[in-house]
Amino acid sequence: MSETAPSPLPTGYYLQNFQTVLEDVAARYGDLLLPSERERLERFLRLPEGARLLYVRMLTRQGPWFRTDRLHYPEIPDGPAAVAALLEQGFCLDGEHAVPADRIALLKKEEIMAALSALAEPHTRGLHREALAQLLAGYPGAPRLLSAWPVVSPTGLPWVRLIFFLFFGNGDRDLTDFVLADLGQVRYEDYPVDPAGRLFRTRQDVDFLLALEDLRETFEAGQDLEGVTALLRRMEPNPGVRQQRRFHRLLNEVGRAWERRREPVEALACYALSERPPARERTTRILAAQARFPEASALAAEIAAEPRDVGEARFARKFLRRLAGRDALAAAWCALQPEPGPVPESRLTLPRHPSASVEAAALEAARQQGWEGFFTENTLWNALFGLAFWDELFAPVPGAFQHRLQSAPADLGSPEFHARRSAAIRARLERLAAPGALPRDLLATAGRKRGIANAFVNWRALPPACLEAALDCLPASAILAVLRTMAPNPTAFRSGFPDLFLYRRETRQSALWEVKGPGDALRPEQERWLLIFGQEGVEARVVWVKYAS
Repeated sequence: MSETAPSPLPTGYYLQNFQTVLEDVAARYGDLLLPSERERLERFLRLPEGARLLYVRMLTRQGPWFRTDRLHYPEIPDGPAAVAALLEQGFCLDGEHAVPADRIALLKKEEIMAALSALAEPHTRGLHREALAQLLAGYPGAPRLLSAWPVVSPTGLPWVRLIFFLFFGNGDRDLTDFVLADLGQVRYEDYPVDPAGRLFRTRQDVDFLLALEDLRETFEAGQDLEGVTALLRRMEPNPGVRQQRRFHRLLNEVGRAWERRREPVEALACYALSERPPARERTTRILAAQARFPEASALAAEIAAEPRDVGEARFARKFLRRLAGRDALAAAWCALQPEPGPVPESRLTLPRHPSASVEAAALEAARQQGWEGFFTENTLWNALFGLAFWDELFAPVPGAFQHRLQSAPADLGSPEFHARRSAAIRARLERLAAPGALPRDLLATAGRKRGIANAFVNWRALPPACLEAALDCLPASAILAVLRTMAPNPTAFRSGFPDLFLYRRETRQSALWEVKGPGDALRPEQERWLLIFGQEGVEARVVWVKYAS
């Protein structure tokens, strides 16, 4: 985030930004737009400027209905003419399409009471607005009275959604990102935008992902699990990596929902279609719960042989050891596999911290032992990665940067990220391994880039003093081990780091604590990092906290 004062926005900035999106989509994805979508885009650009300004204004406000007597903006001198142009060209609906509830939602309490008074309704004293609104909606004569307040609603919202989806590559962003950048609240790296780069190859890719987002919204709303499941099973994603990740993630979440309903057959059917962890782990657990031990052991052994992430590896190892007494395959596997060493641990009995945070209580106890430190969890280590590979993250790789509002390349979450930059990453690691190079280079990068958006660097959560302490007291070998581990797949390895970073300036000692309160458990990714740090000579342990009272 930027620390500079906000810049004044030019008149009509929001229309300029929206038209930037439209022009980019037309140039980059014009061949993927349907004729009606292209025609609407071209028709919008032919509207009078006032109409275009008003349409985008409504898109950025909470709707879908608006009172025309409230659509007043200094940059739109003739509001009624703008409304008329939008209605004429089909970019707005008029009040004929609004139901009474739509209109009543736009009225103030006093206006609702005035309408009820006109209807000779005597029972309004002491009622709150919601009750008054319900009372008015029940009157047969309400629609006639409500027409005194003309309303309009912008049309083409699915078209707008598609345009933003094509521009940003997802459905989570809109014109707000432009505003934050225009105000100077977020600054972006000065990377070259590739006008020929495309995230979507075919219209089928686009339609698939839009349908997948619709299914996710339905699923997260807790509606129609059966229907979501049926549609998911019929969907056939193209082999694009971006599509596969989202598709398999939703399959896993739907499978877990079926497990919670105690419907293992439905859950297994979802997991069978998913190639993303923890689908195989969940399948193995269901098979074991059904006493299908040979099948469960065979799948666990397959996972152990080729795990897709560290969680799968840890699960398979522990599962096969638990099953060794019941299944011959599991027993044979365990006989050939040595158990890895335990993670160092300690136990503390502490008073509850005023913040109710178990990490804060442990940090206070560490300070009483002579440590300095701060809560970091993933913030510090992700920042070290982002600073170390800043140039590689923002390298002008074809298709990596589609617009000026990116904090990371478009291929970050795919195998192509490392494959396309492997030589540069390898060279960077070699340079950082030179004596004194790592703290010098990372601090210099932090000084030059502070405030510029980077998907791995949370500037506000990492004051310069904390970064300096970490680079001064941590062994360079430990930081390099983190960088080497994260580089092949940064998004998969960006979590699970210890909660607390502790240090003693005078001796340049450091320690890393993963703090666990009552009832908590150590996750696979947390165990992985503690073992890696231990191998590099850092005091890294899990600290089990019990409260004194």
